[in-house]
Amino acid sequence: MPSHRSRRRIPDATVARLPIYLQILIEQSESGLDNVSSEGLAELAGVNAAKVRKDLSYLGSYGTRGVGYEVEYLVFQIRRELGLDHEWPVVIVG
Repeated sequence: MPSHRSRRRIPDATVARLPIYLQILIEQSESGLDNVSSEGLAELAGVNAAKVRKDLSYLGSYGTRGVGYEVEYLVFQIRRELGLDHEWPVVIVG
C-alpha cells in the first residue's frame, strides 16, 4: 500500500491572512526588496512577528535569522497555496 504524506491543514485564520501577506510581498518585490523580516512583514500586516512566523511555517517556509525570508519564494509559496499559480479556464455565459 503506498504511503500518502498528508499535508498539514492550514487554519482558516492563517488562510485569511495569506492574501494580505501576498499583497505586501508583491509591493516589496516591486520596490526591489529581496528579503523581508518577520518583524517587517508583521508591522505592515498589522499582526505580531510570532504570528507571521507561525503562519509561514504552515507553508514550509522558515526564515534565516538575521536575513529574513526571500520575498520571491514567499510570493511563490503563497500563490501556490491559494491556487493562484496557474490559469483557470473559465466560460462566461449570458
